Amino acid sequence: MNRNFESMIVVVPDIGEQAQEEVYQKITKKIEALSGKVSSAKVWAKERNLAFPLKASGAQKKKYLKGCYWLINFSLDTDKLADLRETIRLEEKILRNIILNRENVKHE
Repeated sequence: MNRNFESMIVVVPDIGEQAQEEVYQKITKKIEALSGKVSSAKVWAKERNLAFPLKASGAQKKKYLKGCYWLINFSLDTDKLADLRETIRLEEKILRNIILNRENVKHE
């Protein structure tokens, strides 16, 4: 069953715009490969202070005080959502992410 989702992804800020764009493309292409459709994708904040330091995954374990926020709206079959979450989890340049069901999100 296809549903509309909204995701906020926090990417490490010190990798440069080219590497950030590669991360965004990887996630967008994964959604499309899972027969999903991206309705909008934009950088919400280029560099924003975090409420508390976040540690990057992977071997480096560097702590970050800032992050680049990316907001994406997409539709995807709920059975394929686990595959997308796994792809995001394995990407070392992503500090944090959240995926919300758009039907339950209230915007003012």
